[in-house]
Amino acid sequence: MCRQILYVDPGHAQTLHLLGLIEHERGRSDEAIEHIRGAIVRDGRDPAFHHNLGNILRALDRLAEAIGCYERALALAPTSVDALYNLGNTYQDLGQPERAAVYFERALRLNPDAVELHNNLGIALQDLGRLDEAVDCYRKVLALRPDLVESFDNLAGALQEQGKLNEAQACYERALSLRPDRVESLIGLGVVLRAQGRLEDAVARYQRALALSPDRPEARSNLGVALVDLGRPEEAIAHHKKALALQPDRAELHYNLGSALQRQGLYSEALACYGCALAIKPDYAGAHLNRALALLTIGELDEGWEEYEWRFAVARYDRKFDQPLWSGEPLGGRSILIHAEQGFGDALQFVRYISAVAERGGRVVLEVPASLARLARTVVGISEVVAAGNPLPIFDCHCPLLSLPRVFKTNLATIPDAVPYLRVPGEASTGWAERMPATADLRVGVVWAGTTVGAIDLRLFQPLWEVDGVSWFSLQVGERSGDISFLDGVDIADLSPWLTDFAETAAAVSRLDLVISVDTSVAHLAGALGRPTWLLLQYPPEWRWLLAREDSPWYPTARLFRQRREGEWPEMAREVAAALAQMAR
Repeated sequence: MCRQILYVDPGHAQTLHLLGLIEHERGRSDEAIEHIRGAIVRDGRDPAFHHNLGNILRALDRLAEAIGCYERALALAPTSVDALYNLGNTYQDLGQPERAAVYFERALRLNPDAVELHNNLGIALQDLGRLDEAVDCYRKVLALRPDLVESFDNLAGALQEQGKLNEAQACYERALSLRPDRVESLIGLGVVLRAQGRLEDAVARYQRALALSPDRPEARSNLGVALVDLGRPEEAIAHHKKALALQPDRAELHYNLGSALQRQGLYSEALACYGCALAIKPDYAGAHLNRALALLTIGELDEGWEEYEWRFAVARYDRKFDQPLWSGEPLGGRSILIHAEQGFGDALQFVRYISAVAERGGRVVLEVPASLARLARTVVGISEVVAAGNPLPIFDCHCPLLSLPRVFKTNLATIPDAVPYLRVPGEASTGWAERMPATADLRVGVVWAGTTVGAIDLRLFQPLWEVDGVSWFSLQVGERSGDISFLDGVDIADLSPWLTDFAETAAAVSRLDLVISVDTSVAHLAGALGRPTWLLLQYPPEWRWLLAREDSPWYPTARLFRQRREGEWPEMAREVAAALAQMAR
């Protein structure tokens, strides 16, 4: 039998191009590139040569070179949808979604029914935060291809970012109706259910995803996050470790393990995880912030304050001003704006620094929420208080309130602990003698619900109500103030109708012998007024209360009662009741 032999001209451009494609299919990229570049040398006018060279370079992650090839192909064939599409994809790979969107939009003008173009434009727009436009793109995809499961997932993700959780849930469920075993949809649905507070349902979706694909690190890690929310950090830690074993070079997985360890009170181990995350991703703001909170909790304040500045990259309370940020230099008569940035408790704790700012020789303007404004005017050193939302006066520089400990290089030995640094405004005292008449009993105010801790079921604190010689006063405001109606046979005077701002609450606190409070703003208020204060701290505690101590360097008149394990309110109630009985005697 004779073999047929095909002779080719190795110097011909088309032949070299064909040889390059063959070598690429064989996985021999260097030879492929050499052949196609040879073809371009012989005939640089064929856009296919440039385009295919771009494809090979992009597959090798040589993205800048790939872009140059696609641009040359586009210059030769300005209506090439493929070149526009691949340019968009490559810019998306480079993390430049704005440029990617430009090319996808140009391609869509040439081919308005291209499903992939609408989909990828939607992804680029979503990355740019242009969520309404991204949603429109995904809806166009689904109008063209109603059975395209991936686009239901993409649409769900954009809707979730818009806060439209119910619509996002419906999209994931639609995707799962088309493909019940789609792991990506199960994971996405779990994320939405967790955001809705449906933690057990989220756990069930993650477990289903893992049953289908045990080696999906994101499913394991998300399951761990949900288990932490459910107060099951030990289980969470096991899942996070398995996720890391599958993908050890992913910063987010180290961060999630660190968060679970921190929730378990294992701060050294958590700090090691954040260190690993930052070694992989040095600008990982969440890891920096959690590291800050861990350092502050264990009393490493110097480094903790530095890391705490990363909060502005995580939360959305960073104020932008044309005036410079103050770093502690003498003010020399200049006017400085100090602006409260977080909760009421944070503002009450850190206004203690205002007098130190004033000592640097400036005029201090303090901006706080309106309900704090009247009380804040009693702080020594303040020149003007502005209720948030009102026009600001002219000022020369500014500083966020919680950056002041860093400015003043505060450590455990130098915390400004002189109390009281807040006082009851004179006009706020009116009427409180009648509302809280003198009595031989110990007068105790109580607060059981705040923003950093869920409301305690007051029935769990029955041992306190049984202590003799105590008159109880409720300092609770808001919806939970009515909880006292659930207690049978317990007489607690409800002061909430008169607690219209913190100045009035300060007046009430000043007439009490003791305040017993969960970690909420009233505890800070009582401490700042120098009143005896007992704090009921959940496990693990917030960073400012440090670890394993009954006192607080921030508030000399405070006594701390701590949960030893998460959820141990009944045990704490018995401990507090015993201390209260001794005080009442």
